[in-house]
Order: sequence, then structure tokens, then C-alpha cells
Amino acid sequence: MAIGTGFVVGYFSSVIIIIYAPPINAIIGSAIGFIIYQFSSFNRFFGSRRGEFEYEYRIDLSEKTIKKLVFRTFGLLTYIKYFQDQFNALRTSQKDISRNLLKNPNIAQDNESLYYIYYKLSNLELREDNFKEEIRMLNLSILIKPNDLLANYRLAVCSEMDGLIDDAIKYYHLAANDLYLVSDELKKYILSQVERIKKEGPRNRPPALGAKYQAW
Repeated sequence: MAIGTGFVVGYFSSVIIIIYAPPINAIIGSAIGFIIYQFSSFNRFFGSRRGEFEYEYRIDLSEKTIKKLVFRTFGLLTYIKYFQDQFNALRTSQKDISRNLLKNPNIAQDNESLYYIYYKLSNLELREDNFKEEIRMLNLSILIKPNDLLANYRLAVCSEMDGLIDDAIKYYHLAANDLYLVSDELKKYILSQVERIKKEGPRNRPPALGAKYQAW
């Protein structure tokens, strides 16, 4: 993708800035795009942003779990509806399907599944800026998994936005003490948020870059 984008940009930039012929510019653009992409990827997989990458990967795994639940419980047609809704700004179908999962008697007895559903619903409330309902869903999640990384990290950020410094630090520490957290880089990334709060104070707004609840 980076090579293709660089090729197109390099080719059409020749209309504005004439350095070489368009095909040569396209090749140069491809090479530059590839180098930039490789540097960015290396930084995320092995560099200073490794912990952030692992956090996002955990979020992706939770979403895959929900998709499997939807497919197994409701079948292919509902799964397609759920999948297509992810491209919408407000994901009303995903919310309805997730709530219907909670009504399933088999799922109601499965704490592991309930955790992922509550966490998913908190994400959907986040997209709609339903702050109180988002926190309620996150609290339901940690009732099931008190030391869960994802739910506690998000509660920490919610606490920051509410100006609750002690609560934010508490939830960051809980996230860092997740029993399944085996990555030193990810733990370092979480605890760096505590150091940031102590130095800079809590954030009262979502970060300008990236996902709404990422700290940069």
C-alpha cells in the first residue's frame, strides 16, 4: 500500500513540481513511501511504540471474540449485519446485536462471554459520547474481571477526563497488574501514563491523535 501510494503521489506531483519525468518521480515516490512505512512499522513492532501496539492488539482480539459469539449464536446473516455496521459512525446494529447476546440463556451463564459483551458495549457508548453509560458498562466488565487490562485502562482514562487523579492512577495500576499481562513493553506503556499524570496532571479531553482513548 505504501509503495502504491508513493507511486501515485510521485506521478501526479510532476504536474506541480517538475524534477524528473512522471514515471521517474513515481518510482522515487514509491521508494520514499516504502522507507517511511518500514520505519513506522519497525517503531510499532520493536521501537518506542511497541507497548501501544500491543494494547491495540488486545483490543482487536476482544473484537474478534465478539464476532465469533455473534456468528455462533445468531448465524451468518446476523454476522454479516454486524460486520457491515462497523463501517458506520453510529453502530446501532452492533449495539442491538450485542444487547441480544446478553439475553441468550447460554451466554448469561458464561462470565467470559459477558465480559467481552460489556466491554464491546462500552466501546459503542464511547462512539456515541454516552460517558455515563460507557462507565457503567466498564464497571460491569471489571465486576467479572477486576484486574482486566482493557477495562481498567479505559476506566483510568475516563477518570482522567473527570479530573479524578487518584482513581485514574488506581485503574492504571490495576491494568498493569492483569494476571495475563506478560509483556514488559505493554506494562511499561501503561505505567508511563501514571508518570505522565504525576508530572502533567490529568487530561480533561480526549487526545487529538489516534483512537479516542489513547494517551500519546
